[in-house]
Amino acid sequence: MNFLKVEWTKKRGTIALLATCLVVTSFILGGYVATGNWNPWGNRHYYQILNANFQECHTLSGVQACTADHNVLYNAGALWVQQVTSGETPTGCAPSTTCGFKYIAMSAGTTAPVATDSVTGATNGDCGKPTDTELTTNGFARALGTVTDISGSSPKSSTVVLTFTATATQAVAKSCLVNQSTAANANNVQLATATFTSITLQNLDTIQITWTISWTWT
Repeated sequence: MNFLKVEWTKKRGTIALLATCLVVTSFILGGYVATGNWNPWGNRHYYQILNANFQECHTLSGVQACTADHNVLYNAGALWVQQVTSGETPTGCAPSTTCGFKYIAMSAGTTAPVATDSVTGATNGDCGKPTDTELTTNGFARALGTVTDISGSSPKSSTVVLTFTATATQAVAKSCLVNQSTAANANNVQLATATFTSITLQNLDTIQITWTISWTWT
């Protein structure tokens, strides 16, 4: 009988040891899947997704219509955001009350933007560049938009909204989210540009531009 007890005790010990090994292995394997590190106490991998979306709503002779159009987020604009979050000195200027992607500019140009376009500086930092020209008259000079910040957990969106009112006949076909209040500024950087079907506004017609920045993190 004592012999049977010893054998049963050994079996239970073996089972317990195997179970413990299985738990430890699962813990380490799970940690590797989550962190890419065989050390289960290693840092978790975090990610952030930055995305810009565009909408325009125009009112012509009292009739309103809205469109949401494809936009391009520039490499140079994304680099500016990355440099700021990394504590580096960004292209143009450091974030401040007068430097940030909260200004909206317009162009009548129809050239499709490309992510790799050169979009910084006194010339190419203007909306429409490097090929088209930024509007500065007829009520369409770039201006500060109304910013709504993110709040709460991922995913969230912030917005920059601005309504332009035409003071004379003017065609518009492109909008840009930029970091300065004036054109031809050496610190200019474009974050994103959207092109849409050209709209001709008459005196007192309006167009509301909404840029939505989507933030996803974990």
